[in-house]
Amino acid sequence: MKYPTTSAHGIMFHHLHGGQHQSVQGSISQEDLEAILQFVGVQRFLTPMQWLEKLDSDRLDPEDLCLTFDDGLLCQFDIALPLLEKYRLNAFWFVYSGVFEGQVQLGKLEIYRAFRCQYFPTIDDFYTVFFGRVFDAGFGETTSEVVTEARIRQMISVFPFYSVNDVRFRLVRDLILGRREYELIMDGLIHDRGPSLNELAKGLWMSDEHLKYLTDQGHVVGLHSYSHPTALADLPYAEQREEYQKNYQHILRVCGRPPVAVAHPTNSYNQETIEILAGLGIRFGFRSNMAAANAIGQSNPNPYEMAREDNANIQRMVGASK
Repeated sequence: MKYPTTSAHGIMFHHLHGGQHQSVQGSISQEDLEAILQFVGVQRFLTPMQWLEKLDSDRLDPEDLCLTFDDGLLCQFDIALPLLEKYRLNAFWFVYSGVFEGQVQLGKLEIYRAFRCQYFPTIDDFYTVFFGRVFDAGFGETTSEVVTEARIRQMISVFPFYSVNDVRFRLVRDLILGRREYELIMDGLIHDRGPSLNELAKGLWMSDEHLKYLTDQGHVVGLHSYSHPTALADLPYAEQREEYQKNYQHILRVCGRPPVAVAHPTNSYNQETIEILAGLGIRFGFRSNMAAANAIGQSNPNPYEMAREDNANIQRMVGASK
């Protein structure tokens, strides 16, 4: 079985486990990563510079692929990078800058993931407690109105590796609670179970030194916002601009060269976002799925809405090919 491609796209990775890095929901091992690289075909991956050159000259072919890593996670550097170096592969690394500048509270999205995977027997045990807190906080009626079967089916059609509870959780978090209420509930759960944010944050992210090393080795570090809002498109223009200006300045300072690429955090962007990115000199951007991005079914309708395939979908193909 050959990895099928109908349009150029990135392969998207987030969490890896092994050594000091614990398994979390959706994480893969170094062996899993190697199996994915071999299944797709190591020789098929363009370097970031090759991708940019072909994109700028409108020469990207349907079979062209590249590697991308989101969120600046230390597990990516410790576990994925040695394998990339083994195969002489370079990648795009998309980072949100707040946590690199000492603002751990801006990394709560990642801290909460670590918490729900480490302090509950299963992810569904966490969801049971979480949805109970949502109901207790008075959001029960709104939840039943917003989290409909149709919405759940639509989201699973785009992200088939999500369970029904995964989708319910994200709809409640992003459409009902918003950042403030979500953090109040999660901070309460963490308080009840004892760990501090700093304890949970230990070893989650890379440092500036890691980003400089990646740049010096031919990888490309790109934008992923400053604080990783889950619904960036809902922010006013000025707040979106600040998110990306601060992200841009951090990467420029650390890596010594202006960033040229972006990955839209949680796939959230709008036309204002694209205008802001273009104004910063960003040459292209990645979405987080392979779905059509416009009404006529294009996966890559413009340079700021390029498709990506989640590694979880490819991992299923690897399993089916055995």
